[in-house]
Amino acid sequence: MTKDAASLVRTLVEGAGLPPQAGLRIATDFHHHDLSMRLATSNGSDDSVVVRDDAHVFLSPPVALHLKRRTLCAEIGAARSTFFLDREDGPRTSLGSRRRAAK
Repeated sequence: MTKDAASLVRTLVEGAGLPPQAGLRIATDFHHHDLSMRLATSNGSDDSVVVRDDAHVFLSPPVALHLKRRTLCAEIGAARSTFFLDREDGPRTSLGSRRRAAK
């Protein structure tokens, strides 16, 4: 997990009013044969946990195996922030984005 990804995870957790041990859970969406993300108050009993700068990412067992050589990254923009997976030997994979609320 990059520093920007950790920052975005913390922002999402704090914005949702969740406790500090909460984080982003990445799991397999079997209906769409894809990955899904959601905020979670804690990790599942079999989840792998990645922590950086007090940000927590919980990976379900199949996802942890599949993403072994990938890095969770983020692009943080004024209007929208996006998570993506990156690795040195392959293409970038988008995981989702979040528009920033107007102030």
